[in-house]
Amino acid sequence: MYIILSIFTVYAFGIISYEYNFFNYLFLLVFAMLLYNTIKTRKFIYNIVIILFLMLSYINCNYNSKSILTQYFNEEIEITAQVNSINMLSNPDSMYNSYNATIVSINGKLLKGKENTILYIDKNQKLHTNVTIKMNGNVADTAFSKNTLLFNYKNYLRSKKVYATIFSTNDIIVLKHDYSKLNKISNNFKEYTEHLFKSKLNDKNADIILSIILGDVDYLDDGFYDNIKVMGLAHIFAVSGSHIVLLYGVLLEFFKLIGFKRRISWVITWSLIWVYGFLIGFPLSVMRTLVMFTFLFGSEVLYRRYNSLNAIALAALILTIINPFWIFDAGFLLSFSAALSLILFSKYILKNIKTESKILITLYMYLFLQLFMLPVVAYYFNYLPIMGIIYNLLLIPIFTYILIFSFVLLIFNGLFGYILIIPFKIFDYSLYSLRYIINFTENFAFNGVVIPTFSIYEIIFIYTFIAFALYLYNNKRANCGNIGFVTLIYFYCITYILVPWTDTSMYLNIVDVGQGIFSTLSYKNYNFIFDCGSTSNKNVGEYTIVPYLTKKGINNIDGLFISHWDTDHYSGINDLIKCGNISVRNIYASTKNSDIDHDITILKKNDYVKFNDIFKVKILWPDEENILNNTNKSSLVILIKFNRRNILIPGDIESDAESKILNEFVKSDILIVPHHGSSTSSSESFVEAVKPEIAVISYGKNNYGIPSDEVIKRYEAVNSKLFSTFNQGEINFILNNDKLYYNTYVGEKSDNYYELYFVWIIPKLFLFSIIMTWIIILSSPRNSFHDFLVCKNNNMLT
Repeated sequence: MYIILSIFTVYAFGIISYEYNFFNYLFLLVFAMLLYNTIKTRKFIYNIVIILFLMLSYINCNYNSKSILTQYFNEEIEITAQVNSINMLSNPDSMYNSYNATIVSINGKLLKGKENTILYIDKNQKLHTNVTIKMNGNVADTAFSKNTLLFNYKNYLRSKKVYATIFSTNDIIVLKHDYSKLNKISNNFKEYTEHLFKSKLNDKNADIILSIILGDVDYLDDGFYDNIKVMGLAHIFAVSGSHIVLLYGVLLEFFKLIGFKRRISWVITWSLIWVYGFLIGFPLSVMRTLVMFTFLFGSEVLYRRYNSLNAIALAALILTIINPFWIFDAGFLLSFSAALSLILFSKYILKNIKTESKILITLYMYLFLQLFMLPVVAYYFNYLPIMGIIYNLLLIPIFTYILIFSFVLLIFNGLFGYILIIPFKIFDYSLYSLRYIINFTENFAFNGVVIPTFSIYEIIFIYTFIAFALYLYNNKRANCGNIGFVTLIYFYCITYILVPWTDTSMYLNIVDVGQGIFSTLSYKNYNFIFDCGSTSNKNVGEYTIVPYLTKKGINNIDGLFISHWDTDHYSGINDLIKCGNISVRNIYASTKNSDIDHDITILKKNDYVKFNDIFKVKILWPDEENILNNTNKSSLVILIKFNRRNILIPGDIESDAESKILNEFVKSDILIVPHHGSSTSSSESFVEAVKPEIAVISYGKNNYGIPSDEVIKRYEAVNSKLFSTFNQGEINFILNNDKLYYNTYVGEKSDNYYELYFVWIIPKLFLFSIIMTWIIILSSPRNSFHDFLVCKNNNMLT
């Protein structure tokens, strides 16, 4: 019955396994299962189709990973390109405007297939869209911070099939205007819509309408859109299923009203909605809805039964065949998870709800949708809009009126422009009221809660729990209800509450912030930060430090250590202090800083903190007599002792400061290399004294000559294993008793890392499997095992 659903499931797992490099294992597992199933059931065709789609996932991912531009990184080339559209969110401080474009030729050689890119062109050069141009430009990698869980710009661009960007180096030559008639129609529609509402409405009111009609939140002011997300109304400002369903309903009723037959009304409505999707550029959420709507349309016209689960699976399959990496796109996951939750609600919950109150039904539906989408929302937004149900109930009718009225004004303005002056004025005042309501909610003390990102195991647990609850809800006579719920809750409490609470490991994370340094250390319920700044990332606090801590579920910082007051070590501190959901209890440094709105505790040589017998922090430098004017030389030098392991964090001290405390240094297991690997630090005597097992250099792309080749050779000479945030991205260390484990963003792991699988993962999976097997046995109707248990119990009683 759900053939398409099973095909997409296997295809999706194929894409995921390709991304995380375990496709071979998945293929062997699926092949073995299908071979056994074929021998047992003789279902040759079905099993062959499944294995073919699994192979297709690999072929498609491999094909869509190829790029010609990546061969020319850091080179200047001559290109011919078709300019499709301008990006509205070009940085106002940048000297460039950015354009979405398609490369036609490189260095005079035509490409076999077109390749997407982003062109950065000097703002002084006025360039229209839908033109073919020739230019010279430098090819650049799609820069991104390599940190787990955080937004990855490179992956975001990959979902748009962009693997490299180009910065223009000369004047642009326009070869052809209006290279695409279809693109011209779409651009003309957008320009007409922008001009109409900008000329008739207040600019901010017009931006609201343009965002709703064109499905582009870039029109909205950042502060206003933040309020929208807090209210749980972001779905309204990205053309989605709700827009399409509303348009479908209005158009269908309109055509019925003027006398068209039902099937004719369906055909016209279907055609107009696809035209609308084309005019706004087919956003991903609209594509999903249009494909599903097409299946619904076909079933209605052909009088066939419509299977919603197969329809949503087929829509997802079609889109991921077009671009397999859409499966990692936030819009794709949010759109499909929302649609799937509504389908499950209507199929398995709605029919069992006794009440006829539409408000209560809407409340139940919203609560189920929020629960079902919780893992996705937690991963991308880390915020749950608790008050969203109220805001949706109150404001959705208003937005419905706004959407319908805006389309009416858009369609009839050309015919009755002068007559519509008063309706436009009324519309403008309505939007003023709406903006006031949305901005007013910012003053409310409670709109929602900040939530950490869930682990893959927690996600599996949540969806298993939902599936089990739906099963019981639709099978009232199931034998496993109470014991099943109790068992699952016990499993969660033991695995995700008791085990973490008793964990005595130490976790050190060096995060990629470009040219700068940010590291965190966690032990039991203690959380510390050692420096948090960057010179290459101006908004490192807002876009890296706060999100990183939020996603990790860290809301209390017991100690924030700033080695010295250089920008690349503290620029994110104020954003962290002002952040409402993270409390910073203590800030430590070697000197005061009047720019920091927080008390600062001064540390000096021999200051010592002992947390228990196995965890101690000692300050090695500076002493009171040697607080130097040079900030680098006055850096805090911190030695962390954990069991028999040593971690040394020396800030930016230079060779003369190193020599003053040479006798203080001890052999260290982990060293954050001083001054980012600069030649002014890491003297031979320092490296010989410390002899780190692992040396980590935190740096980004720079013009300082960092890290120095000589410094690297010194660490190699003492057999240190060198890591850098530039090459490996985020670097994570786990110290468990006297054992040291590590893993990096790019996938490098310590030789003993597999031991953690036996400590963390395999016991959980084993326990989970036993629990699920037990529940399945109990849920079976009076089987032999159940009879055996009953018989045995009766005998014991006898």
